[in-house]
Amino acid sequence: MTVDFDHVIKREKRKQRLVTSGILLVAVVLILGVGVTAVKQRMVSQYRAAQKVAMITDMIESPNVTSTSHYLAESGLFNRRLKSDRFKNIDGYLVKTAPLEINFSLFSVGYGGGTQLPITVPISKTKTIGAFNRENGEKLPLFFNPKHEAIKKATEADTTHESQTLTDLQKHVAEVAISFKEPMTYAEIQAKIPDNLLINWYWLGMASDKLSVTDTIGKVIGINANEMGQLTDTLGKSSRATDWTRHNYPDFVAAVQAAAATRKFNSSGIDIYQDALRQIKTYPTLKQAKFSGIIVSGRTENLAQLDSQAYIYATNVGLDAEILPYIAPTK
Repeated sequence: MTVDFDHVIKREKRKQRLVTSGILLVAVVLILGVGVTAVKQRMVSQYRAAQKVAMITDMIESPNVTSTSHYLAESGLFNRRLKSDRFKNIDGYLVKTAPLEINFSLFSVGYGGGTQLPITVPISKTKTIGAFNRENGEKLPLFFNPKHEAIKKATEADTTHESQTLTDLQKHVAEVAISFKEPMTYAEIQAKIPDNLLINWYWLGMASDKLSVTDTIGKVIGINANEMGQLTDTLGKSSRATDWTRHNYPDFVAAVQAAAATRKFNSSGIDIYQDALRQIKTYPTLKQAKFSGIIVSGRTENLAQLDSQAYIYATNVGLDAEILPYIAPTK
C-alpha cells in the first residue's frame, strides 16, 4: 500500500491552520469581551463622577433651582450625557427651567455643550443689561457687588432696581435677586425680610472687589433654602456627595471645598471657586456666615416695595408666574 505523503502533509497543514484560526478567533473574542467589560466599568465610574459634578452644581451654583432627577439622555459606548430636570420655586409655583447637562466620556467629565453660560443683552436704552438662558431664553436674576463700585469702569453695567417695576404686573408671583449694601448674617436676614416674601436662595457674595456683575453672570455661589426659606446647620454623618442636603450649611461648605479642588473658572484674574473657598474659611458655620444677597419670591405687589428698603443695594427680577385660582402662593 502506497502512502501519499504530500496529501497527508497538506491535510495536517490544514488542520494546523484551522486550529490556529480557532485559537486566534477565541483570543479575539476574549480580548473584545475583556475590552468591552473594561469600557463599561470605566463608563460606570465616569457616570458616578458626572453625578458628583451635577451634585456640586446643585449645591452651590443653582440659584433657586432644584433638580428632580438624574438620568442618561444619551448613551453611547464611549460618550454619554447625564441630564437633570430642574425647577424654580416661585412662591410655591414650580416653574420648569433649563436642564443641567453633563457630558462624559472614557477620559473626561464636563458640562454639556455650550448652553451653560447665559448671554447678556441690553434691555433698555440705558446701560442696564439683562442675562438670559441660551437654551430657553428665560431671564436670570442678577447680583451686584457693592465692593466693585469704587473701581467701576465706564463700560460697566449700571445697578438695577427692577422690583419697583412689578407694580405693573398684577396677579403674578415672581422671583427677585436682592443685593445688600453690606453683607448680613443669617439671623439679620430673617429679621429684615418681610413675612410676605419667601427666601429661596442665599448668595455668598464675593471676597474680591475686582469681580463685577458681568464677571460672574451664571457663576454665582450660594445655597438654596428649604421650602420655608430656612437653612440648617447640621454636621453630616458622611462626606459623600450623595448624602448632602441642599439647605444644610455644612454640606454647602463641603461642596465649595470639592468645587475648589476640582474646578476652575477665572474672571478678571480671579478664580470664583477659590474666592468662595476664602469666604467659607472665614465663615465655617451658619452662625458665623454672612451673605451678600438673597433671592426671594412672592406676590408682585409685595416685591414692588423692596427698592424702598435702606439695606438694599440693587434688585433684579428673574422669572414670574401667573397666579391661578386653584393654587395659592406659599406667602
